[in-house]
Amino acid sequence: MKRNAIKQLPLCLALAAAMPVLAQQAGSGTTDKVKNELPQVQVTATRSSTDLLKTPVSVTALKADDLVRDNVKELLDLSALVPNLQLGLSNGDSGVLASIRGVTSTNFTEIGDPAVGIHIDGIYSPRPQGSLALMFDLDQVEVLRGAQGTLFGRNSTAGVVNIIPAKPDFKSNYGWTSVQAGNYNSRQLRSAYNLSLGDSFALRAAVMVDKRDSYLNQEQDLRDRGIKKPDGTFSPDGKPDTDQRLNRKLDPSEYYNNSNEWAARLSARWAVNRDVEWQLGFEYFKNKGAGDIGLKDCEMASGTRYACGPEGQWHAVINVPGKIDMSIATVRSNLSWKLGEGTELGYKLAYAKQQRYQQHDDDGGQSYINAEVDPMQEWGNWGRQHAIDQASYTLDSNYRSWVHELQLKQNGKGWRYVAGLFSLAEKNQINFAQDNLVAAPYAMPQGQFYAQPDRRVDSQAIFAQGDLQLADKLTGTAGFRYSRDSRSDNGGISAGLWDASTPWYYNGKYTPPCTPGLCTPHNGTDLSTAMGPFAGLGVYPTPVVNTHSAKWSKATWRLGLQYDLSKTQMVFSSLATGYRPGGFGDKFDTCGGGECTDGSKQKFSFLEYGPESTTNFELGYKGRHYDNKLDFSATYFKTKYKDMHVTGMNAVGVKKLRPGETCPDWNPACDIVTAWKTENIGNADIQGLELEFKVLPWQGGTFSGYASWLDTKVASYPTYDDNWICGFREEFGAPKCADIYLGTDPAKRGRAILDVTGHQLPYAPKYSFALNYGHDFALGNGMTLSPNIGMRWQSKMYFSVRNLDNPVIGDYQKAYTNWNASVKLAAADGKWDVELWGTNLSNNIVKNWMGQGLAGGYTFNSYNPPRMVGLRATLNY
Repeated sequence: MKRNAIKQLPLCLALAAAMPVLAQQAGSGTTDKVKNELPQVQVTATRSSTDLLKTPVSVTALKADDLVRDNVKELLDLSALVPNLQLGLSNGDSGVLASIRGVTSTNFTEIGDPAVGIHIDGIYSPRPQGSLALMFDLDQVEVLRGAQGTLFGRNSTAGVVNIIPAKPDFKSNYGWTSVQAGNYNSRQLRSAYNLSLGDSFALRAAVMVDKRDSYLNQEQDLRDRGIKKPDGTFSPDGKPDTDQRLNRKLDPSEYYNNSNEWAARLSARWAVNRDVEWQLGFEYFKNKGAGDIGLKDCEMASGTRYACGPEGQWHAVINVPGKIDMSIATVRSNLSWKLGEGTELGYKLAYAKQQRYQQHDDDGGQSYINAEVDPMQEWGNWGRQHAIDQASYTLDSNYRSWVHELQLKQNGKGWRYVAGLFSLAEKNQINFAQDNLVAAPYAMPQGQFYAQPDRRVDSQAIFAQGDLQLADKLTGTAGFRYSRDSRSDNGGISAGLWDASTPWYYNGKYTPPCTPGLCTPHNGTDLSTAMGPFAGLGVYPTPVVNTHSAKWSKATWRLGLQYDLSKTQMVFSSLATGYRPGGFGDKFDTCGGGECTDGSKQKFSFLEYGPESTTNFELGYKGRHYDNKLDFSATYFKTKYKDMHVTGMNAVGVKKLRPGETCPDWNPACDIVTAWKTENIGNADIQGLELEFKVLPWQGGTFSGYASWLDTKVASYPTYDDNWICGFREEFGAPKCADIYLGTDPAKRGRAILDVTGHQLPYAPKYSFALNYGHDFALGNGMTLSPNIGMRWQSKMYFSVRNLDNPVIGDYQKAYTNWNASVKLAAADGKWDVELWGTNLSNNIVKNWMGQGLAGGYTFNSYNPPRMVGLRATLNY
């Protein structure tokens, strides 16, 4: 069968899958035919096991059956299941972009910290890449929203995602294996086995393998148009214009946006005696995929001169094939010791080692249209070149971390508390390079190499939180945490030049043909692995040593009240703070390798930034109704967000232009020196309402969902740089970019200052809701048919505080509705089940990150996958 024919299969399967459903956990071994009441859900949001509806925190708990039903296999799949949670992917470094209630982190490198804390079984995971493929053989996932500044290390301004693997069970031996196949040649295996070796010792092993071809139509980049001559014609010579060092013909299983990963977990649980229990686990994750690639937004570009070709949205022209070789090995230990009645001492330990190689085509095949390429003159070309050829390489990296947490818990009549110590120590090493191989003035290469042998992150904290019964039905909560954080860069080196006027990149292995005043650009076949990043740091000129360190400290706290209206209903309020430490980047010349406007030849900065903080007030209700057939919660929240961290290309200086050089109208800020840096951009006010419910409306049926309102407003951002596709604003009917500030304020100089006060925060749609309905039908032969259907809608979401509503170059994802469905047939004895499932059945094209196009007036973005369907079979034993 032809590949194009295979791609049409989802349409047929989607129709079959679009039925009402309740999918049970793969491997649960049983199916409840009649449900008389909703089960009580236990959570660890207060570091003790408590009933979800008696926990005075905004937390959503997703049981294993919920995750399997919605085909959740990685962290990114959680976006549709939790109010005000947005997740995306950073293509170049496999980082997870996580946002809760508009509080976001956008730095995924070894120098950044997440705003949303990722925890595995309650233990902090400093590098969230490892959470991408841990959604197998779980007990549940808990998502806490709002500042978490007391109990969860390492402190969090946005919230916490706690992934809780299934624990070894002393009671019996059992296991399950699930296999599935789907469109795009998707294949997946999940399996787990529990081995009981008596009443006090058990082992549990689990494995997941996930492989899938790409949904892209990826084309090998062999384009050849040559340079544009002064007469307006091009000079093709039969050789590709872009780098061919890694280019090769690929199979669809190797294209960008594929999947090729596996993970395994082995854990042991030992009840040493009636008071001491120890759980030890080892986990290994391997990703051999290609990674994701940026793509033009074809819908927005339609009808413009930048419109996509007939290939459509899922098309990329690639000369640097995607490749990831990432492994993460983790050891986790959890020791608990009951010292007496109501007293327990716990010690958690985690050691993780992450190694990664990655190569990424940063331009994704973008190129200027013929009419816009500027001719190569005798003096060169300071405008638009004949080709765009950018790539990034993580040549090697080794991130190692130790996390320790000591907890003392006590509870008595009317009171309880948890107190402890937290410690994190990271030692990170990375060699990272960026190439821009066709650059002004002579279309020669430029690039940068970052050799960081020893970057360290250390964090220590002391914390305590307690509950005290103040009256018959009234309980008060108070918590405190003191954190000390430090960073250091020991012997790090950044080298290279963002200057292509000399042939340094070629390392003496190639000499571009030159005549007086004119050098002919290289072809892609002229480059070799003896040049640039493949030849190592020694090729790069002007090395700069980055040795630097900084420290921060902060006290954070929580106060709360809980009033029990009845045994099944309560109201609560809380006021809590969270903090994320500051940081710094690589030593950077803010004169851009040239001369600053004040005459300086070099002006170095470590691009430091300070901590950010949130203060969050909540007023909520939780209750069970109608003989425990309805669970309902409602929470109003109001957050003060101060000194927000935002990472991106930001103006850091202004350089003098060369004699006779002027900035073109399509790039009026060409004299501005920019750097990839994190800034404290200002303050914001956030408020909202979150409603969640689950109900058994009649026998066999389960109805659940949520609704949220999120109102985010920038309160201050005096240095916002409006540098978004400035040369094309007028053409597409958008307001022109703000004027460049050339006054004396150094924080504003060189920026197109735009007043964004009152604008909406990124990743914060104002409205969203989700509805799911499932039903269990008992068939005459004892088997059960369980269909489920779910939908989620969200309103427009911006990707920057610019809030540009233009239909061609606007910085937003429009409102959309997503549909998922499945139907499962389970055996009467629970030994097997077969399930047909589909996600994104509406086949929406949804952006989760947005950037500017490199070659004109269009946006260049990351996307969620298109429609996925499959068939899953599970055997329980």
